[in-house]
Amino acid sequence: MSPAQHHHRRELIANLRALAAFLDAHPLLPVPRYGPVRVSVHPLYDTDASTEAEAIAEVERIATLLGTTPTVQYGHHVASVALGSVHYQAVAITQAAMDRRAALESYRDVIALDAIEGA
Repeated sequence: MSPAQHHHRRELIANLRALAAFLDAHPLLPVPRYGPVRVSVHPLYDTDASTEAEAIAEVERIATLLGTTPTVQYGHHVASVALGSVHYQAVAITQAAMDRRAALESYRDVIALDAIEGA
């Protein structure tokens, strides 16, 4: 880990602790009631992985460190651990999955639904 990466890691951890302390000191502030809070790592952006294969391998490596097995669904490779309602996850999304999503979204502007009367 480079000195810059180490500094960023320490700063992120300190900021997470500061957020927890801030929320603890301000009990009138709402916090999410439903669903987890996620810390997501994306190997192509957050690690030294530079190819899709390296990003998938990084998710597998992280899964090993977490003591879990990565899930693979629809081109999403995910390793995660839940600490109550807080989740840490590493996610690699294949280019094929992103291309499928882009193709699906490409129809968005050409479909117009008729207004439902009384709605």
